Amino acid sequence: MSSTAQEWVECAAALMRHATTEPQYRTVCSRAYYGAFHAANEFHRRLPAPGTVGRASGRHDQLIQQLCNPMIRPNDAKHALSKAIGLDLITLRNARVRADYHPSENVNHDVAEQSTQLAAKVIRKTT
Repeated sequence: MSSTAQEWVECAAALMRHATTEPQYRTVCSRAYYGAFHAANEFHRRLPAPGTVGRASGRHDQLIQQLCNPMIRPNDAKHALSKAIGLDLITLRNARVRADYHPSENVNHDVAEQSTQLAAKVIRKTT
């Protein structure tokens, strides 16, 4: 059985509706990011030309750089859309890193809610 990016984001939203503890908020941030990441990756793969990686290393940083630095014509609507998705992914990744790797930093309802809403926005932009 496989899951879609949208299902991951929907899962994050469902978890968010019942989340009351910090571990739950952290899980929401993680699932929201990964759903958005996979949707953004599929969007990027459908572009007529890949964006530039620059000095980014690691698949996640590379995708963000490629989205933020598209190689399609600036007058193509997908050029601005790619940049916007890249910026959204930066925000989502930062929340996910905080949630997964910094247990001493607070991850509250507002952070998780923002991640859920932003991931849903990425899904809408990429479909």
